Amino acid sequence: MSTKVVFIGNLLGGDDGIGPFLYNELKDEPRLRGFELLELGVIGFDLISYVEENDKLIIVDAVHSETDIGDVVLIGEDDLSKELSLVSQHDFGVEQTAAILRAYSKDLKTIAVVGIKVKQINAFSDKLSDELMNRIQTIKNEVVNLIIQVADEE
Repeated sequence: MSTKVVFIGNLLGGDDGIGPFLYNELKDEPRLRGFELLELGVIGFDLISYVEENDKLIIVDAVHSETDIGDVVLIGEDDLSKELSLVSQHDFGVEQTAAILRAYSKDLKTIAVVGIKVKQINAFSDKLSDELMNRIQTIKNEVVNLIIQVADEE
């Protein structure tokens, strides 16, 4: 069993690139040693090929919001299945991928999303907004804390 942390997003999608940005910032984070960190871009359904039985899967991705930009939220599997609307530019939405993962990987221990609230996801830009960059240290700390929290849960 391992804890896989998958950072997804579009590096040319403005704030949708927060996942890959955080991967680059956190890939050498000492508190995340022992976790398998993967940056998978705009992967969708193919995420299934990265998951094994008994894994804990944590997806780090942008979550669209009109308020509280830069807040970090934990979205559990139950919340994903309640038709929560995560805004995704990826081939296959996080919600649908989680449902398929659960259907085909019944022994998967955990599926959770660490979402970073963003407003600008359609911009064609390789830069994050000033709103996110002004909070980036806090965002990084909160993401790490939530990853550890999810990994420690049974």
